[in-house]
Amino acid sequence: YQYLLKQSPMTFLSKGTLTLCLLAASAAIVSALDLELVTEEETVQPFDLWDSGSATLLVSYEDDAGHENVVQLANEMKKQGKKIKEKNVRLAKTQKVKGAKSAKEDKDKEDDKDKDGNGKGPKAGKADDRNRRLRMLQEDDTIASGFSIIEIESDDLAAEASLLGSLPGVTAVEQDGIMHIESMEYQQKLRGGGGLADHIREIQDAIRATAGEFPDDEVEFSPNLEGEDAADALHGRRLAQETPYGISMVNASYVNSKPPVMQDPIKICVVDTGYDLGHPDLPNQEQHNVTGWHKVNADGSTPFDKWDIDGNGHGTHCAGTIGAIGTNDFGVTSVNPDPSKFQFIIGKGLSDSGSGSNANVIDAVRECVNAGAKVVSMSLGGTGSSSITEAFYKDQYDQGVLIIAAAGNSAADSWGYPAGYPQVMSVGSVMESGSLSYFSTRNTQVEITGPGHSVKSTHKNNGYTTMSGTSMACPHVAGVAALLWTHFPDCTNNQIRNAMIHSAYEPPTTDARNTPGWDKYYGWGTVNAGSAYDLLSKGCEVAGGVTDPPGGGELSDLANGGKDQLNVGCTLDEHCDQSNPCLGTTQCISGTCEPVAGSAPVCDDNLKCTIDTCDPSKPYNVLTDLCVFTPKACENGNMCDGINDCDEETGNCYEKEPPVDCDDSNACTTDTCNPSTGICSNTDLTCNDNNACTLNDTCDLLLGCIFEEPQQNCCGNAQCEAGETESSCPVDCGTSLTTSFDTSIANRVELGPIFDIKTKSKNVTIAGFDLNCNVPDGIESKVFVYSLPGGRYYDNGRWYKKQLWDLVHESSISCNGFGTPTPVTLAESVTVPKESKHAFFIYIYTDSAATGYWFYKSMYPPAGKTARYSTLDEDSYLEIQTGSGSYCISGFCAITSPRRPAITINYAVINDSPTTPPTINSMPSTPVPTYTPTTKPTPLPTTLEPTPVPTAMPTPAPTSEPTDMPSSAPSESLAPTPFEPVKVTVSSPATSSANIVYSFYFDVKGGTVDSVLTNIKVTTYASMQEIKVFAKRGTGKQSEQIPCDWQLVAETGNEVTGYWKKLYPNWTNGFEPVELFAGKKISLYVVSTGKMLAKYAGSSSLKYKPHFSTPSSSPLPGIKVSYASYGKRELFKSYPSHYSSRSFMGALDLETVAPGSTRSPTSAPTGQFSTNQIESVDAGTENTYLGIQFDVQATEAVILKKLDLHVAEGTHFVEVWYRTGSHKGSSPGCDHHNNWCNKWTKAVGGTIVSSGQDTLTSTPEVTIVMSAGDTFGLAVVFPQSGLVASTSTVDATDDVLTIKSSGSQINDYYGNEVNTIHDLDSTSITFKGKIEYDLVNSICALYSAQNGVLSDVDDVEPDVTEDNVTNPNGPVGDGDGAGGPMDGEEPMDGMGDGFDSLS
Repeated sequence: YQYLLKQSPMTFLSKGTLTLCLLAASAAIVSALDLELVTEEETVQPFDLWDSGSATLLVSYEDDAGHENVVQLANEMKKQGKKIKEKNVRLAKTQKVKGAKSAKEDKDKEDDKDKDGNGKGPKAGKADDRNRRLRMLQEDDTIASGFSIIEIESDDLAAEASLLGSLPGVTAVEQDGIMHIESMEYQQKLRGGGGLADHIREIQDAIRATAGEFPDDEVEFSPNLEGEDAADALHGRRLAQETPYGISMVNASYVNSKPPVMQDPIKICVVDTGYDLGHPDLPNQEQHNVTGWHKVNADGSTPFDKWDIDGNGHGTHCAGTIGAIGTNDFGVTSVNPDPSKFQFIIGKGLSDSGSGSNANVIDAVRECVNAGAKVVSMSLGGTGSSSITEAFYKDQYDQGVLIIAAAGNSAADSWGYPAGYPQVMSVGSVMESGSLSYFSTRNTQVEITGPGHSVKSTHKNNGYTTMSGTSMACPHVAGVAALLWTHFPDCTNNQIRNAMIHSAYEPPTTDARNTPGWDKYYGWGTVNAGSAYDLLSKGCEVAGGVTDPPGGGELSDLANGGKDQLNVGCTLDEHCDQSNPCLGTTQCISGTCEPVAGSAPVCDDNLKCTIDTCDPSKPYNVLTDLCVFTPKACENGNMCDGINDCDEETGNCYEKEPPVDCDDSNACTTDTCNPSTGICSNTDLTCNDNNACTLNDTCDLLLGCIFEEPQQNCCGNAQCEAGETESSCPVDCGTSLTTSFDTSIANRVELGPIFDIKTKSKNVTIAGFDLNCNVPDGIESKVFVYSLPGGRYYDNGRWYKKQLWDLVHESSISCNGFGTPTPVTLAESVTVPKESKHAFFIYIYTDSAATGYWFYKSMYPPAGKTARYSTLDEDSYLEIQTGSGSYCISGFCAITSPRRPAITINYAVINDSPTTPPTINSMPSTPVPTYTPTTKPTPLPTTLEPTPVPTAMPTPAPTSEPTDMPSSAPSESLAPTPFEPVKVTVSSPATSSANIVYSFYFDVKGGTVDSVLTNIKVTTYASMQEIKVFAKRGTGKQSEQIPCDWQLVAETGNEVTGYWKKLYPNWTNGFEPVELFAGKKISLYVVSTGKMLAKYAGSSSLKYKPHFSTPSSSPLPGIKVSYASYGKRELFKSYPSHYSSRSFMGALDLETVAPGSTRSPTSAPTGQFSTNQIESVDAGTENTYLGIQFDVQATEAVILKKLDLHVAEGTHFVEVWYRTGSHKGSSPGCDHHNNWCNKWTKAVGGTIVSSGQDTLTSTPEVTIVMSAGDTFGLAVVFPQSGLVASTSTVDATDDVLTIKSSGSQINDYYGNEVNTIHDLDSTSITFKGKIEYDLVNSICALYSAQNGVLSDVDDVEPDVTEDNVTNPNGPVGDGDGAGGPMDGEEPMDGMGDGFDSLS
């Protein structure tokens, strides 16, 4: 990632006078949406690719031999010419390297609850950030004694990682990640949330501070002054010292009034962007021994600058909160105001841009700890975790170091690191009122909060500023930890940590999210130094638990973090008190907090239309008084969406009354519905194309607006130059300019050129280009031409700012091969005024899934013309200048160094008047013919029978004003020639952003004539997927989850698709045509196992309402495509009706049909089942067990419905589980019923009553779908022994289903806790009883069964920001670009701020 954070330089001359220099190249802040991809010839300073960590690997090793193998391989690579560096990090103690996910985080994400036990977990569908980067683990929980940081230049990083991972003694290989500061100011600018508006506000603040708006004694020292100006301002107008609100909130003054016990200053490390050494309000080197570390390359260079220089200001701000001098009567004070009591060690882990690599941060922490730091403050984070990095922080914890980090600013349930590691104390943010800051990240690792909203502190250049973020909260907590340690030096890091938790402020009770104890918003509360001091005064173990970990363990064994931090290491019951009756009572037993059985209420009213929760704030006599039962809300408040209610039997919301349909079937009205009243309004449509050269703009009731052809010679004429011959109006005489270029020696290839032209004394019209291009045979391709008035394509990054360019041409292209010119004639010429510059960006793009083609040749410029904008070739009117080549599949993301394009520019010179150059309408291409109906179409029929098609196509619109009324349409006898269908493609509107969907439903309404749908194009966003298309007659509104209403018309295998690819899928058996009758609707349902793109459209009331249509000029006019409803990956599983709508992104191919050629619609398949049962073979000895696992095999598609069991007399609770494949498993670590690797699925659980083991007792009904040839493992589980099984060794079969003998008995009840591995008895037993099943006789029935086995749909619509992606790569809004991440399935910006947007 390359971030250029450029700020406007400001110089203050005197009071009342302010000079601002806003440089065009640096005034705007480059946001995360404007990232440059660096080519091999383009670099960006100061954070270049080599030092950024993007080509860095962490390689952990088991012992010295493993490290020697890594070093040896690195040396061999270096000898082969590879650029590679190795740095060794030796751990103080050997550590275990965990897998890609820890069991703790899995559990936390599955059961991420508030303190009342009823909170929601992280949002479904969110990809796990841990799996986004390259990661290889040889074996879980292997021992690591250290790791190497490998910086490597490689074309195939995965191959290099695989090679390193294969070395003996290497335990894990991981790609390094990106870290960034956690201030809101930084992240808003990177997201474009602040940008120039923030800049302007900063300038305005500076003006107010210096322009005499306040009395002199109120003007603060400006943070923008430097050098002598800064010194003069500081000494000339010094303010009285200010105590920021956060210092008072954490109650630091109470502790500072007590004499410290520690004799030597405690060492505090701040890992950040550096330190403004010399700031008058911060400790210095001479008096206070401030020291630090920064990265130094082998050649002595410092890629991120030195530790004592903070070009960002963020690190200085954090350091000021911890230790700004409080005894100097000016500036601000801090948590530790006496610099003689502590020593700063500064680790420059991040660059001045605010970002850096994880490896560099590790280096900074390591150097700090080696220098004696006891507390490490890290106001930074990133989205990806690392098992090697976690082992590193665990090692620091075992050395007694307390590491504190910012939780993140995602304003959502998400995970950031290093705060997400249990050995790191995660800090959230509160405002001055004590309430949670809106941006603070929420998860089960959040442990404590601190003041982080509008915090004032020191800043770079001897200044002060106010900033917000968990970055600001973190140093408050770190400062308190250091302050407490100076008074209680004998306490361990874990005791200081726990003491801060036990003594934390309870957040405001007015916040509904807060309940006593821990929650994911505030953690355990807000840090309180005074209360922690009083608690620690009673003893370290009383305040913070045990000193020595039980069983001779390590300190890290006591570090669970977040909500679980207090579960281990207690010494008193008070350590376990959660102060929350909803969670029950917890006692300290043998150093562990254990819940007391039956002390927590069970809130369940057995009603499916209520939401059952527990309210700890309610008064109660018995525990169930705390329960709250809230009716499920099915209405969304929009009267246009109809009336919804809750089904008491299923708990699902259903449509009681349908949505309001405001469509009046009049194309000349805009139909809307008032959401407050549900009343329709139909507003007349105004047809005006704002073109003075077209007459009689009208509206047709069925077709909508109709616009005539422009009048000839309407827009002005031009005159010829002397000696030239006028060919057509308004162009005078055409000419061309070709670069001096021998294509046979061209040595560079790219996707197209980008270059400037410059006109001379005449206005010039660009009519087209001759390109030197080649596209392999059989590959369909397009050419796009973009235009930029004013030229200078490279300045200010214009080459990647697509919004600045105009798309002037888009068409298919068939290249003639390198060396033979391929003409591209612009449909509408581009006029360039005299004596001006203009830039063009041309590139060739293919829809093919293959993307490895380079279509265009160029070469390096000749000597003396290598600089951009050098004149390459010229004539009397025009010059071509040195440009570049596109290296990105769709232009706007990467370019080459200067290039000489192989191109001919075809142009015409026009006279100097009129002043405004005329629009070129007639040159050089023939206008595309348009069509208007000669007679008013027949009204839409009221039945489903197709309306007869017109007997001939409408005649083209006249090219001049007609003198007579048009004749009526010809009869069939006038058209004796054979019928030739006309093909029409209906494409979705242009868009440059979209949302990920898995399936969608939409309607297509026929136009004025019958037609047939022959293919569909979709936009994909996944590398591999299967796609199915279903169709039905009428609207899909009422049939979204009803499989038997639909007919399968096309499907693919598991095909390579790609990111942001608009393509025709490779249908396995072709696309079955679907008839579209005039005025009638069909509905399409498109579903994928991967990801597709659709556009967020807003209100749910738009679903199935018209979205786009074919124009009146089309051979198939009036076809309307609706907005879409959307659903899940699973077949026929849609989201609830109140979810917002989407708009289909793609195209439909249709053809006209001959009169009378349409067929009756094929009926959709219907469900057919036949019920059967199979009984086990009665043989062998019988006994009772806790449960059994056994296999069943199917020769045909079946649906298992229930199991009839022999059970001991009485009431029992039973669970039925299933998995694909044998119950004995085949994957390593996945044997038997181990759900840890997600092999088993719970089918049902419930109570059954048996009258005795000689009779059959049925389980609750299940729905387990088996395809022909499947083997499934089944598990039947009881809490206590009661299931009868036998020792029979005979299989039972009925030629459809086989019950296999040799099952496995279950010796312990595990119920819902199957995520723990249990050993099975080796003795074989066999299922005894019957299995009832349905034989599936149609694909409709199979879909119905699969639909029924799925869980209910969500109640709450996912946040659209989660799946929002943008496409800067294709033409504006075209969706044809190939944008997307290159190493994962999810859009990712690497910033950890909760916003996953692709740029």
